[in-house]
Amino acid sequence: MAKIETLSKRQRDEDDERVGNQDLVVPRNKFTSTLNGFPDKTEYQHGSILKVSMKSFVTYEYCSFTPGPNLNMIIGPNGTGKSTIVCALALGLGWNTNLLGRAKDISEFVKHGADKGWIEIVLCNRHGSNVAIKRHINKNNNTSIWKINGENKTQKEVLKKVQSFDIQVDNLCQFLPQDRVSEFAQMTPQELLRETQRAVAGEESLLAHQKMIDLWNEHKTISASMKGDLESIDTNVKRNAVIEKDVLRYNQREAVLKKVRLLEIWILYATYGLAKEEYNTVKEQRRVYFAMYKQLQNEAEPMERKCNEMKDIEKKYGEEKALLDRQYQKAVHSMRSKGALIEATEGEGEETRKDLDRLQAKAQQRQVNINNIKRKIAAQQELIDGAQPLEEIEREKDRLHEQLLAMQDENRATRDRIELLQSKQAEIVENSKQTGVLMTDHRRRLDALDDIRNRRLQQLQRQDNDVFEAVMWLREHQKEFKMHVFEPVCLELNIKNMKHVMAIESTLRNHLKTIVCQTRDDYNYITRELLDKMKLRVNIIAPTARELDLDNHRSPVSQSQLKSFGFDCFMLDAIDGPPALLAALCAKSGIHSIPVSENNNLDFKTIRESRKFKRYATSTTIYTISYSRHTSEAMEQASQLRPAMIFTASVDHDERNRLIQQVDAARSKLEENERAIREYTAEENSLRKVHQEYTTKREALNSARKELVVTIKRQEKHKIDMDTLKRELERKLREPSSEEEEERFQLVLRKLASKRCKLTLEYLELAKECQRLFSKLTVATLNRLQSHAELQAIEAESSEKARQLKEMEDQYAAANEHYDEVKARAKEILDKAKEEYNTLQPEDVPEFQALGKGVPLERLQDMLFEEKAKSALHYTPNKAVIEKFEQREGEIKAAKEKVESKEKKLSKIKSEIESIRGPWYTKLSKLIDKISKGFSESFEKIGCAGEVKLGEHEDYDKWCIEILVKFRDEEKLQKLTGQRQSGGERSVSTIMYLMALQSLSNVSFRVVDEINQGMDPRNERMVHSQLVENACIEGTAQYFLITPKLLPNLDYHERMKVLCIYNGEWLSEGVTKWGRYLDNQRRSKAANGY
Repeated sequence: MAKIETLSKRQRDEDDERVGNQDLVVPRNKFTSTLNGFPDKTEYQHGSILKVSMKSFVTYEYCSFTPGPNLNMIIGPNGTGKSTIVCALALGLGWNTNLLGRAKDISEFVKHGADKGWIEIVLCNRHGSNVAIKRHINKNNNTSIWKINGENKTQKEVLKKVQSFDIQVDNLCQFLPQDRVSEFAQMTPQELLRETQRAVAGEESLLAHQKMIDLWNEHKTISASMKGDLESIDTNVKRNAVIEKDVLRYNQREAVLKKVRLLEIWILYATYGLAKEEYNTVKEQRRVYFAMYKQLQNEAEPMERKCNEMKDIEKKYGEEKALLDRQYQKAVHSMRSKGALIEATEGEGEETRKDLDRLQAKAQQRQVNINNIKRKIAAQQELIDGAQPLEEIEREKDRLHEQLLAMQDENRATRDRIELLQSKQAEIVENSKQTGVLMTDHRRRLDALDDIRNRRLQQLQRQDNDVFEAVMWLREHQKEFKMHVFEPVCLELNIKNMKHVMAIESTLRNHLKTIVCQTRDDYNYITRELLDKMKLRVNIIAPTARELDLDNHRSPVSQSQLKSFGFDCFMLDAIDGPPALLAALCAKSGIHSIPVSENNNLDFKTIRESRKFKRYATSTTIYTISYSRHTSEAMEQASQLRPAMIFTASVDHDERNRLIQQVDAARSKLEENERAIREYTAEENSLRKVHQEYTTKREALNSARKELVVTIKRQEKHKIDMDTLKRELERKLREPSSEEEEERFQLVLRKLASKRCKLTLEYLELAKECQRLFSKLTVATLNRLQSHAELQAIEAESSEKARQLKEMEDQYAAANEHYDEVKARAKEILDKAKEEYNTLQPEDVPEFQALGKGVPLERLQDMLFEEKAKSALHYTPNKAVIEKFEQREGEIKAAKEKVESKEKKLSKIKSEIESIRGPWYTKLSKLIDKISKGFSESFEKIGCAGEVKLGEHEDYDKWCIEILVKFRDEEKLQKLTGQRQSGGERSVSTIMYLMALQSLSNVSFRVVDEINQGMDPRNERMVHSQLVENACIEGTAQYFLITPKLLPNLDYHERMKVLCIYNGEWLSEGVTKWGRYLDNQRRSKAANGY
């Protein structure tokens, strides 16, 4: 029956009670007692672990357990602290945190909420007292205190003690934490060989292997050096043979040098001629810019004055409108008041006249009149009784009034919207005007950029018509190619930094007219058409795909290293062009490895000795360096740079693309503005129809409201008439005499007529004043709107003028600066030419005149280049040549002595390697055979196949162990890698390899954390069965297997021990009473007849 031990919180509490307050200190007088009571250590291997204790470590408050001498299976759910046991073993035996692949600082392993913690591990010592190693961890300062059997020690002393037990925690073959399981399969075969030797062959075998690696590396170094010595001997012998040839005569060389000098003077005069032409061009350009600047300046000043005047006018019109608006409202109020008084006076006069009429008739028919009045009173009463109630008429009038007010509010929103649409249309029109101006400017600048490429093409036509015709043909047939075909290099490239243009054009001179194809099919098609059919003389190339990839052309040094030599950049960095074309030029001309500098005073010696560059260029000269294969001597050749003829100006592609985008954006903006104008116009027309409908409805409502007012007045009049009739009747009945009454009424009528006349005249004056003020208010409103619109237009135009003036000022400043530079350069060239000409002897002048008069600059440069080439062939032997010959003889002798010495060293190294290799290889071969046998047998038991082989190589650093596995019948044996097999297959292979090492290794214990992750149930069961069988053999090393899961009905062995981890704050006390569960199980089986 397997032994089972539990690690639970209950046990921790009990152990805490035993430990008491002795947290981090174990008194020496109590130490021996802590080592008593262990199982018989004769069952354990030397260096096996007898006991593990920890407090305040990761998830544990306190834990202590005693593992068995063979297989210890630690199980528990995820997160309970299984891998913490592995961490405790590694850290407690002296190793650092980086071994685990988890936290970096040791303080992070102290339990949360605690300041200190400790780990104690007791190791079995078969040759004396057991060894207890204790590590105290201080979280606050991230430090550890080490003790061995209670005595303070250093970490180095602890590691030395642990290694004396052959414990290799840093060897994945012995100690395999969870976070490094994948690293085992990821190990290279070479690393696996080293780790296997450490695990089973011992340190002596590993040191012998490393010694052979070091000796072989020394052998390769000496062999390479000796090869260089032999090449140096051969080169020096050949050079000395060349020196024996005849030397051309001195006078011939002097004549060539004289011609070179005369040509150099002519080149100065010819260069001055070009500089003078440029000076005249720049001068005229500066004059034009200045005239344009003055013209814009003159146009801008009155515009600004006009803008200020319009602001004052707009302010004046605004104040005038506000004043008139107040006056108009006041006059309207007065006029309405007068109208109300007139209406009241008219009503009063009408009643008085009626009274007078009745009074005049009273004398003739008083009684008739009284009767008539009575009839009228009766008739009037009928009218009043039959009329519509006045309250209903008032409510209808109020309803119509409210409806009219609502329509006025709605119409006000419509009117405001119409005004807003008109304002937006005016803004869009102004924006379109500005956008059109910008688009015209961008098109002008774009045309100027495109003109540079056309000038190059025209120059190409003048120089080489065949290449020009080829370009025209390419442009017509570009769609027929599989990939883009680049036109001649001189048309495709642009120079970012014109200060390096001479060096760039000189380096690319042979490729400037070359056409570059990106596919072989395009190359075959183009050569057939251009060369075979059209008979054109053009250069066409088709680099390989690798040559067309810019990533394959790396610069020899970094930018920071390049700056340290005094260079500005590599030639590639100063060129702008398509990446594939630049890559082709890197392959053909090496522009990625040629540095350039404006400075002519470089440290040439440092550059040569660095051996980083074969070519480099300054502002005037290009240098070529070659190194002897035998003597490593550097030879440098300098060539004067010619002025650039092709790349005199460059197209800024980023600027051109930006301008194209801006033109497209402006065009889109104009189209968008046109659409907006159409939409706003349509909306305005629709709103005007709505406004017209409102006017019609308003007139109808006003008419209805007026009718109601008339009805109200009619009813009021009826009532007034009724009252009047009654009063009149009373008067008729009471009046004593009609004459006096008639006189009284006439007087009242005269007073009312006089009053009404006066009020009418005042009302007419107020109406005229309202009309006059309304007309002035309308004019003032229109004036303000007009002045505001004019001010906006003037401000926009003034802003545009200011922008144009600033832009023209910048252009003039740049042109003036360029003019000064060109003028100074032309004067400098002329002064230098005159100075050189004045040094000529009188007899040299005719020859000088005949040599270069009327000859173009390019031809003069070609003549100079030819004469310099001749001068390089004409030299006079001197003493220095002889000294160089003798020097090489001495170098040959010294090199032969070095070769002889190195041959002896190589022979000695070879003998030493052979003496080490014999015993080492014999021992290693036997170990690999045993490992392979165990590995193959383990795989056969699970229905698979496996093999371990020793990979041999001439270079001992490349010797390796190859693990071959096969998990399916249809497969062949394949190498175990971190990518080819699945995670489960790698886990099976790993555990099988570790078991194969079991019987061969001298280790005291092994740790494997969750190796069964990813295995299928079948493989996991068979692997577990073999692991139990091999790990429980008597005399084998102690084994720790950590797993979060187990299959049911697995094989067990009486030598294995199961450690179950239970974690949590509220564990039942009965959880740790395993005896109770076992007794119950036995009784259950007995009752069932088992």
